[in-house]
Amino acid sequence: MSHTLSLNLHNIVFLVIGLTVVKLTLLGLGFLTLVKATKLRTFTVDNQRNIFLKDGQPFRYISGSLHYFRVPNMYWKDRMKKMKAAGLNSLQTYVEWSSHEPEPGMYNFSGELDLVKFLKTAQEVGLLVIFRPGPYICAERDMGGLPYWLMREKMDIKLRTNDPTYMKFVKKWFSTLLPIINPFLYKNGGPIVTIQVENEYGQVGICDFEYMTSLRDVLHDYLGKDVILFKTDIPHVGAYKCDNIDGVLVTADFGSGTNVKKAFETIRLFRKSGPLVVTEYYPGWMGHWGEPQANVSTKMICDTLDDILSANASVNFYMFHGGTNFGFKNGANMKYAPQPTSYDYTAPISEAGDPTPRYISISKIISKYVPLPGPLPKPAPKLSIGPLTLNWISSLLDAIPFLKGPDIVYSKYPKTFEELSQAYGFMVYSTVVTFITTDPAVLNVPGLHDRGYIFVEKKFMGVLSRSERICSLPLQVKQDQILTILVENQGRINSGNILDSKGLVSNVTLGSTILTNWLIQPLPLNNTDAIRSLQLSESSDLKNALSYSTSWPQVPGFFSVNFTLPKSLKAMDTFLDPTGWRKGVVFLNGFNLGRYWPVMGPQVTLYVPGSLLHLYPNNNTLTVLELEHAPCFPCNSIYKCSISSLPSCSIKFVKIPILNGPTPYLSLNEKLHKGQYVYH
Repeated sequence: MSHTLSLNLHNIVFLVIGLTVVKLTLLGLGFLTLVKATKLRTFTVDNQRNIFLKDGQPFRYISGSLHYFRVPNMYWKDRMKKMKAAGLNSLQTYVEWSSHEPEPGMYNFSGELDLVKFLKTAQEVGLLVIFRPGPYICAERDMGGLPYWLMREKMDIKLRTNDPTYMKFVKKWFSTLLPIINPFLYKNGGPIVTIQVENEYGQVGICDFEYMTSLRDVLHDYLGKDVILFKTDIPHVGAYKCDNIDGVLVTADFGSGTNVKKAFETIRLFRKSGPLVVTEYYPGWMGHWGEPQANVSTKMICDTLDDILSANASVNFYMFHGGTNFGFKNGANMKYAPQPTSYDYTAPISEAGDPTPRYISISKIISKYVPLPGPLPKPAPKLSIGPLTLNWISSLLDAIPFLKGPDIVYSKYPKTFEELSQAYGFMVYSTVVTFITTDPAVLNVPGLHDRGYIFVEKKFMGVLSRSERICSLPLQVKQDQILTILVENQGRINSGNILDSKGLVSNVTLGSTILTNWLIQPLPLNNTDAIRSLQLSESSDLKNALSYSTSWPQVPGFFSVNFTLPKSLKAMDTFLDPTGWRKGVVFLNGFNLGRYWPVMGPQVTLYVPGSLLHLYPNNNTLTVLELEHAPCFPCNSIYKCSISSLPSCSIKFVKIPILNGPTPYLSLNEKLHKGQYVYH
């Protein structure tokens, strides 16, 4: 019996050893299979067949632009799913350097800037990514996405060139960004398949080949020489010559109605083989304050798209979902034309994330070439609230001590935003008139960037405007009175010459005398807690600080209301309608929704994501900084009325946006017809 037990133990030992060997062998085979699978995960260019190869198989992408920095992160997946439902297999995004590095060495990759989450979400939804890291992106954003502080570091810096100072900061930024995205390259298991070098560089006319080569080499150093790089311009020989470097695909940007065959022939002059790609195909167009919303024919969009896809080209819609320029991040075009808060772009997916009739039409064209994955989405319900009556809190000038901004600066001559380390918002310049003036005397502010509100002893005297080229104003001002200029930064130029300092960028004269000895108060308006607390009922100090006693609202000034949503309401998107107000900024629960300017149009309403609203029983705080005229402004000699007949300072949330309101300027088509259009 002991002998049998001994044999059994012997057999058991060998059995265990055998099973272990088998297990290890299987694990080894599994590892080899994993390695083999990883090796099969490739994205390459087949120059013989002029196509992309994804894992060795022919592939072309149908993509749409979606900028994470323009969309609340809780909506990223929703927008991506809607893109995929339309037949898209990829998305394209820029990276906005200025948001991620607001000051040198201070990085932000959280919240709405959580790039890792964005890339993971794209992969989870099943979309590949065309990645555009810049450093310059244009995108109708302030300074084309470059940080304002580059101008502070070197006022004559040569942006988008091989300027040593500029390249030092670019390389430092890329040394932070590129290691973050390296794991998300397709070859490493992620969704990123192609990466852009700079952005439409040939169109700017600088033609610094060393700069473009340096950027290409930095991308190769961090991401590998096997990564697919591309450049893009309008399909023009001059543009392609200006950024012609080796080792990158040549792609095109154009809109509907373009001769697609001719555009691709232009690409072939500079890239004899490889896949044909339209990096930016425009289903809409950007907007400017004061100009009508773009009106692009859906039929023409679809016809040109059909031409692109029938040529077996890859294509990306710019934009497929535009989103919103929340806060002060909008840019401007030359000749100085600031852009609105909405970046709806008349894109297939609206600013609020709803599919449009254009979305349906485009999906039908795409379905001719690839099967759609399922039913098309429907618009989401929207919320209406109000009207809500806002209470006047304080004039802006009197509220300055309570906004808790940077300290006041003394300077003999005016200083710019950049010199005072301020990116966005407002700046207040005040000086004492030390001499006897003529009556009236002309105030001349030739270096106003961008809009100035003029006060004498805190009394509003008028508006100056860079965009309207109005830089002078006759004033009646006495010796020893205080002259104040409130300057609004309306957005830095985003294309062409983007060295666009803000504030008073040159001296100010009154009559023939240069004004000196300025007290300068930065007002970035980024202290949201201070703005939310600007409630008269909560601040007796503010009541006591008012330098005048009046029952009339003073502007520029703050107005506010607290409100609670009905118990039955769920979190839904809505649109704030400021009709009756003139120009200003809105904060909801401390979040800067952006600028409104309904008298200029075409945008009237502001998009309000439901994620910003506090549900019952929590309170919501809406604060408006009105710069020029509130609905409850006092009557005067022109408009006779009694106090009881004055309209209230009310505002409401509505279900339907107004983005094509009346404007003072002609549309692009009208300008072309009348021969008045000047290319910005």
